[in-house]
Parts: sequence; structure tokens; C-alpha cells
Amino acid sequence: MSTRLSLVEALRRRSVVVVAAVLLGGGAAAGADQQSLPATAAASGTGITTSFDAFRSIGERNIFDPNRVGRNEDEPPPQPVETISLVGTMRYSKGLFAFFDSPDSNYRKALHEGNTIAQFTVKRITPDGVELTRDSQQVSLTIGQQLRRLAGEDWAVSGATRADLAPASSAAPTIPVDASDTLRRLMEQRQKQLRQ
Repeated sequence: MSTRLSLVEALRRRSVVVVAAVLLGGGAAAGADQQSLPATAAASGTGITTSFDAFRSIGERNIFDPNRVGRNEDEPPPQPVETISLVGTMRYSKGLFAFFDSPDSNYRKALHEGNTIAQFTVKRITPDGVELTRDSQQVSLTIGQQLRRLAGEDWAVSGATRADLAPASSAAPTIPVDASDTLRRLMEQRQKQLRQ
């Protein structure tokens, strides 16, 4: 009975030393202590590994990753696509601004005329869109359109045009009788913009 207790106590002490060595980053200490493990643990190959390679499959095969997609060894990986969308224009006391959005944070910008985005210079900003120039190339983007580029290719315009997004009737909306002062002012301003 005493030999069984002493064996359990010896295993407990060794496991505390091994855990402490792993937590403190002592790979050498963990390896040295492996030699003093019981013969059954050493023979079964249940050694302690402290390198990242032992846990690499967790990152590669994470079933809880929301961006996880299945792998097909036969088809090549899809080419990355860069996009820059024109999401709006605005005029206020500091001038005209064009607002661009993109998955790439380098292209998320609010720009004045004369600023650049993806080697294009903003030549002109209108209420409906922008005119961009690069070298001798001129590109017009309306709100809702985007510049797209596959890896190794040139930028091209894609997406819906402003006419596709606009309602069928471009008549100014009528102002409700019970509209608040703020809503009334905003709707009057919009009517003026539509007349221009």
C-alpha cells in the first residue's frame, strides 16, 4: 500500500514539474523531465511538445472560423479581387467631398478634387458621381459603382449606374403637412438639388 502511495505522489510531483516547465517555456526542462517519467508513459510516446507545430492544425482546421471554406485540391485558389466603391458625395462648408469604401483600408477615404486614390486623381465631383483621371485615361463613376481589379490586371468600372439605382420618377417628393422643421428643411434642400 505504501509503495502505491509513494508511486502516486512521485507521479504527482513530476507532473507539477512538467506543467511548470511548459508554462515557463522551459522546453529543455520539459524534455529533461520526460526522462524521469514512468516507463509506461515514455514507451507510449506521450511526450510533451512545446513547439507551435504541434498546434498548427487547430488554426488550419478551425471549425468555428466564420470565414472557413471547404478545400478542393483540384481547383486553383481564387484570385484576389480589389474593389473601391463610390458610396456618396457631399457638399459642405469645406467644399465638395467624394466618399470611397473598400475592404482594403488604404482605399477607404473622403477626398477633395485633386486628391488621389489607387493612382487615380479626382478631377471633378458632382452630386451624382466623380470623374477620375490617370495618365490619359478618364473614368466616370456614379454613386453605387465601383472600380474592380483582379491581381495583375488593370482597374475596370463595374456595378449599377445611378440611373439603375434611382426611382423611376425623378419628381421631387412632396413635403408632408405634419413634417418637423428639420425634415421640412431637408426636403426643401433636396427639391432644390433635383431642380439643378
